[in-house]
Amino acid sequence: MNLRTSLQTISLVAVAGFTLAACSSGADAPAESPSATAPTASADAMEPSPTHDAMEDDAMTDDAMAEDATTEDDAMAEEEAEEPAASVDVPKQLKFTSTTLADGAEFDGASLAGKDTLLWFWAPWCPTCQAEASEIAAAAANLPEGVSIVGVPGRSDVGAMKEFTAKYGLEDFDHLVDEDGSLWSGFNVAYQPAFAFINDDGTVETLPGSLSAQGVIDAANELAAN
Repeated sequence: MNLRTSLQTISLVAVAGFTLAACSSGADAPAESPSATAPTASADAMEPSPTHDAMEDDAMTDDAMAEDATTEDDAMAEEEAEEPAASVDVPKQLKFTSTTLADGAEFDGASLAGKDTLLWFWAPWCPTCQAEASEIAAAAANLPEGVSIVGVPGRSDVGAMKEFTAKYGLEDFDHLVDEDGSLWSGFNVAYQPAFAFINDDGTVETLPGSLSAQGVIDAANELAAN
């Protein structure tokens, strides 16, 4: 199955350069005269060593600086967390409202924007949908993380839709009621079964026809990868 999503290959090349510098004494350096007398004491040796109190003061200063840096990092992290998430453009196909089949709750199609989602369009009276139902149930239980599936039963009554989902074990994911087929039309679905693939980048592709469980999983993996 081909989706109209471009797969970009990124090549990362890491080049590390090392420069080794060797230190050696000059060959022409004059030898020390044996008669030269050793200095009584170097300037460094004559300087008094820091007292215990001075060392404690330095340690306390270092601890205070580290604490200030940690506090500053925490403040920056809190500011970033409080920043609002970037708004997501809603594709025209998702500008709809419906109700869920299970409990009749209101559903806003815009809530799917920015999320990798597969829509499965089906009808309870459709023999192909009946044959495909077990494949969809199997695929729904094995989708990659971050990808969901939503059923869109249409052109039938709610009672028949509920009987269908109960019979074929399809009650583990949402289904949106589309009795008059208006949602189908919004995705250019002329007949069932069909699928629409909503990519988190805002693109939507409709694919007519049936898919096996593996075909659905492959499509979901492709969405997740882009």
